Amino acid sequence: MKYNIIKNKYNYYEVENKPSSEELQEYYSKKYYQEGAGSYEISYDNDEKIYFLNKIEQKHQVVKSMLKKEIGKLLDIGSGEGFSLKYFDELGWDCTGLDFSDYGISQQNPRQKKLLIAGDISNNIQTIISKGKKFDLIWLDNVLEHVINPFQLLLDIHKILDKNGVLVIDVPNDFSIIQNYLLKNKHIDREFWVCPPDHLSYFSKEGLSNITKATGWDIKKTISDHPIDMDLLNPNSNYVINPKTGKGAHKKRIEFESLLHSISIDKTNRFYEAMADLGIGRNIVNFLIKK
Repeated sequence: MKYNIIKNKYNYYEVENKPSSEELQEYYSKKYYQEGAGSYEISYDNDEKIYFLNKIEQKHQVVKSMLKKEIGKLLDIGSGEGFSLKYFDELGWDCTGLDFSDYGISQQNPRQKKLLIAGDISNNIQTIISKGKKFDLIWLDNVLEHVINPFQLLLDIHKILDKNGVLVIDVPNDFSIIQNYLLKNKHIDREFWVCPPDHLSYFSKEGLSNITKATGWDIKKTISDHPIDMDLLNPNSNYVINPKTGKGAHKKRIEFESLLHSISIDKTNRFYEAMADLGIGRNIVNFLIKK
C-alpha cells in the first residue's frame, strides 16, 4: 500500500490514508512482535537492559520533582515489553498496562504480565473512563506516533489523569532540524524515518507542542536524548547509506548514555533539556500537566 504523508494544521506530518482500527489491531496483535515488524528483539544483553532502565529513571527523576507523592497509580499506555511497568511495579506503584498484545511482555518481563490489559487500546481506555478511574502518572512512551487519532487519545487521557497528575510523552523527533539538514546536504537519500504503518504521525518539538496545547495540556519541561542522527554526517558511520554501521552507532549511543547517567541524572536531564531547546535529539520527551 502506498501512503501519502502530509503536514497538518498542528504543523506535524501524518499519514493521510491511515489504516482502519481493525487493520491496526491485526497488525499489532499478530505481527508487530511475533514477526519482527517492530524494533523489538528476542533478547537483549545486559548493557542494553541497563540503558532501558537508565532512560526510565531519568524521566522518573523529572516526574518526582512534579508529583506531590512518592508512589501512586500508573497507567502505562502501550506497555510493549514491559520495562517501564517492571520499573514502577518494583518501586511499589499500583500499575496498569495497556497494549494490543501480551507477546512482548511475556517474552521480556513475564512477572508483569498480570498488570497488562491486552486488546484494543482505545476501547480499553474508554472502559477506564466509564469506570471513573484516575491515575497519578500516565506513561506514553513511543506510542503517540503509532495511533490513528493522537488528538483524541490526548483528550481521552485528560479525562483519566488526576488533577495533580503528570503525563509523560516520549516520541521520535522526526522531520527534525538535523534530518532536514541531512536531506538538504545529501548525507542521506531518503526520509528514512517515515515508516507506516508502524508510525502514522511524525512529531517535531513544535508539532508535539501544538497538539498537546490544543488538547488541554501545559508543558512543564521538555528533554531529548542522544542525537544518533548526527552519525549520519560521517560517511564512515552513516547507517542509512551503509546499514552495517547501525549496530556500532547503537552501541555508541548506549555507552555514551550510560556514561552520562553515571555522572549525574540531574545534569544529564539538564544537558538534554538544552538540546531539546535546540530541537536536537532522536526523541522528544514532554512532561505535562492539565491546564
